[in-house]
Amino acid sequence: MSLWHHPRFSHTGAPGFSSLFRMLDEFDRYSGQQLGSTQGSVQGSTDITSFSPKFDVAEHDKEYVLQGELPGIAPDNVEIEFTDDQTLVVRGHSERKHTEGDPALLEGPQETKKIEGSGEANKKDTAPRYWLSERSYGEFSRVFSFPAAVDQEKVKAKFKDGILDISVPKAEKRGGKKITIQ
Repeated sequence: MSLWHHPRFSHTGAPGFSSLFRMLDEFDRYSGQQLGSTQGSVQGSTDITSFSPKFDVAEHDKEYVLQGELPGIAPDNVEIEFTDDQTLVVRGHSERKHTEGDPALLEGPQETKKIEGSGEANKKDTAPRYWLSERSYGEFSRVFSFPAAVDQEKVKAKFKDGILDISVPKAEKRGGKKITIQ
């Protein structure tokens, strides 16, 4: 996995090919999404999508600082825990929320369709039809292993404007102790 997102097909070619390259990128993204959901259903899961939020990790003299982008995710939907002395796990989930129907259409009369012979009227299907879906939603989990011992008791986390800031202090280095033989 690379640190930088590079499109599989370069857009730096001739201007006439830019729409073709964009279409190929979209097809590649769509194929990856379909393949992922097919694999999930084969394994017996409930087609839960997942994504990997982006994090910056910096090492300072006395601490490690992690900053992650979690736009649209409520702090209550994020968990941070240590699985061992030097491994931190950040996991959570994002829910896709959208409104029902189109406000411009709801002002006028709603269409109903009568089915002959049954006497029942059904509302017109108001489920949205997505032309493009680029937002990430579903479950996520990121694992960070630190190269040196950390002080788990002094870890602090803040969440503001979709940015998760985690400060992980390095453990105090203990000096050696000489044992005298009696």
